[in-house]
Amino acid sequence: MIKSFHKMFEILSLFTMERTSLAISEIEEALNIPKSTIFRILNTLENGGFITKNPENHRYSLGAEFFRLGSIFNCQLDFRSVALPFMKELAKESSETIELNIIDDLSRVCIEKIDSTLAVRNFVRVGDRHPIHLGASGKILLANLPDNEMEEKVLRIEKELGKPQKKLREDLIRIREHGYTFTKGERVPGSFAIAAPLFDVYGETIGSITLAGPIQRLSEERESFLINLLINSAKDISKNLGYSYSK
Repeated sequence: MIKSFHKMFEILSLFTMERTSLAISEIEEALNIPKSTIFRILNTLENGGFITKNPENHRYSLGAEFFRLGSIFNCQLDFRSVALPFMKELAKESSETIELNIIDDLSRVCIEKIDSTLAVRNFVRVGDRHPIHLGASGKILLANLPDNEMEEKVLRIEKELGKPQKKLREDLIRIREHGYTFTKGERVPGSFAIAAPLFDVYGETIGSITLAGPIQRLSEERESFLINLLINSAKDISKNLGYSYSK
């Protein structure tokens, strides 16, 4: 199976801006792979929409599924560049760590971050991956999925953990109603996190922005200040992504 995936990627890597279509004989010559293997891999890719075959000359080109994935990737890049100035301003005003997250299956992944300049701070790395059901950053993403997608993921979480997630379901309903979430020590002991969703022009949740720091810096007054600061930043980012709060 691993060898088949490796060969698949080798075939896909042959496509370039100068060579947008390939014949089986060209792939065989370039990679020294048996024709039967090449045909099987191309057939699998074609069935998935990743490859299209020209019936007239029997050459293969990249399919529409790659365009879809490329569009998602470009959207994420634009999303990050739009959010970054607001993240920097939020970090400056709050003196806390700010992170940008997206959902990936049952995980949330950090795709951008601004570190707090204070000595005691939350440590975050771009690329960090954590379970979506633990902590503010993941829960806000899960809570703002369409109902059917949220339920599907919660059912899978229940299956993985081997027990019902009644409290998680209750938390998600409350989070969606409030429009943000605030946690203390839920994933990292001694820390707090505030997270809000980010919406694109279609009103879909594209990611989340999180403000996090040590609980020792919290007071009731500062907690309220940081929540308002985070929510306003999230709204500014969403507006710049084309979302209208008047809808």
